[in-house]
Amino acid sequence: MMIGELIGSGRDADVYALDGSWVLRRNRDGRSQSREAAVMAHLHPHGYPVPEIRPAGDEASTDLVMRRVTGPTLMDAAQAGEVGTAEVGMILADLLARLHAVPLPDGAAGEPGTAILHLDLHPLNVIHTSEGPVVIDWVNTRQGPPGLDWTMSALILAELALGGSELAPPAQEVLSALLAHRPAAVVLDGGVVAAARAARAADSNAGSNAVPGGLDAAVALVIAHAG
Repeated sequence: MMIGELIGSGRDADVYALDGSWVLRRNRDGRSQSREAAVMAHLHPHGYPVPEIRPAGDEASTDLVMRRVTGPTLMDAAQAGEVGTAEVGMILADLLARLHAVPLPDGAAGEPGTAILHLDLHPLNVIHTSEGPVVIDWVNTRQGPPGLDWTMSALILAELALGGSELAPPAQEVLSALLAHRPAAVVLDGGVVAAARAARAADSNAGSNAVPGGLDAAVALVIAHAG
């Protein structure tokens, strides 16, 4: 397989062009991408907007070959005025609700109400394409209660809103719209808030150290918006 030019880099992976239609995502730390591949391969046939992937022949492979997705991130599209911040919040809410409605893979065991979770779904992990939003970066995916996914998305947005960068104002508005459109059945109770806080605290890539007041301030902002 001929690997082409480097076309993008994330927190722990690089993306290379293979041809006009396919790209290769390679982890720099040697970690297998089999879990992400399995989840994406399950979601795509159910109509969930993830990049199509090619079957991986090696379970320990650090490479993931997937369909090339073209477009800015949803946050970049909002900053460019291509989509409003309130609409971004509605898009994220719809993506979360659709994800949690996808049935678990055959043979997967889970408590009642268990769903597939992304756990890093925010406007920088959604590509704004001409055919609609596409969700990327499934590194943190696992199964669990939907409320945890909603809380993680809200907490990440709260961190951005408090971070003092140019993303702060739109993140605040997206956070408000996201939680305003969450289903009535999704409750951000103390349990899921504590679990989300612990996950962010353990994430070496999280930016909470730059947030005045740290995670506690972000949690307080989420609770305030959740009403």
